[in-house]
Amino acid sequence: IIRRKEEALARSGAVIDNKNWPPFYPLVHHDIAGDIPIHLQRIQYVAYATLLGVPISLFWNLITSIAIFVSDAAFYFWYRPLYHAFRKNNGMNFGCFFFNYAYHIVFFGFAAIGPRILFAGLHFAGILNAIELIKAHPALGIMSFIGFGFFAIELVLSMWVMQQVYRVFRRNDKATTAPISIDL
Repeated sequence: IIRRKEEALARSGAVIDNKNWPPFYPLVHHDIAGDIPIHLQRIQYVAYATLLGVPISLFWNLITSIAIFVSDAAFYFWYRPLYHAFRKNNGMNFGCFFFNYAYHIVFFGFAAIGPRILFAGLHFAGILNAIELIKAHPALGIMSFIGFGFFAIELVLSMWVMQQVYRVFRRNDKATTAPISIDL
């Protein structure tokens, strides 16, 4: 019965579209070379490239937006509480700073190491990534070593800040009003 229907459709001139796109889970028929006239194929291929560019652009936008949010969030999560803690000698602000700054330190420690996050190709420019890349792609390896340097400097300075703030916090009450000596 099915064969007769297919033959009847073929005789009537109807086009049977086999679903072939996307290749990993076919939903629709898509064959530019077979379906589109030659003089229009270039336009169609460029349009197809822009279709593929949409998720790439949106994914990059997501990554960029997260980076912007994180840098702005750092101001509200740990810098501002520290500022208010020093200004007002408020224990709650110190607590908020310590909690959030600890995450900051852990994040930069993780980034400085640079392990693979989920799968090959997704990781920070840390020391592990730099060592792996330096042999196969020297320029990328050098860039990763520079990234590691930035992460390592941020980590060391952040640990120093945490230590100094903790010393101020552990002093007597009104610690922020009395001058303190800071170890450099």
